[in-house]
Amino acid sequence: MMERSQIIATFRRRAAEAEAICAGLTDSEMRLRPAEGEWSLLEICCHLRDTASEEGMRIRRMVEEDNPTLPLYDQAAWAVERNYSGEDPKRALTALRAYWSGLAYLLEGLLDDDWARPGTHPEAGAIAVQSCAVAEVTHSAEHLERMRAMRETLRPGR
Repeated sequence: MMERSQIIATFRRRAAEAEAICAGLTDSEMRLRPAEGEWSLLEICCHLRDTASEEGMRIRRMVEEDNPTLPLYDQAAWAVERNYSGEDPKRALTALRAYWSGLAYLLEGLLDDDWARPGTHPEAGAIAVQSCAVAEVTHSAEHLERMRAMRETLRPGR
């Protein structure tokens, strides 16, 4: 399991990683879907923004409440309801930086005992603050790798 300091440091650098991947791309490149049914770079940024926000709320609830049941969310519905494809790329990246920084800030301020505070996920069952944070680190890493591959397709060697 990742150490607390590693988790926090990861969230602190995530926005710079996303920004570097998207740097210099045109608006149309950010919106280009690689295939039918797949998300564009912009849509992935919006998804990462919203999951960072949601995980922050889940963690806060686990710290403030006794074993809360955490809400599920429908990422496909969010993409439509929140108009990911119509979002401004700069605005999405700014928000992504804010949410990942906020998540790092939240985690940094927790007491040692808070890292073990439980919650119940309707699909995953019992989870703790630390496992929730690690899951978000893993989730974001997978999406950033996908974004790197997409950028390489758009601008090989750059």
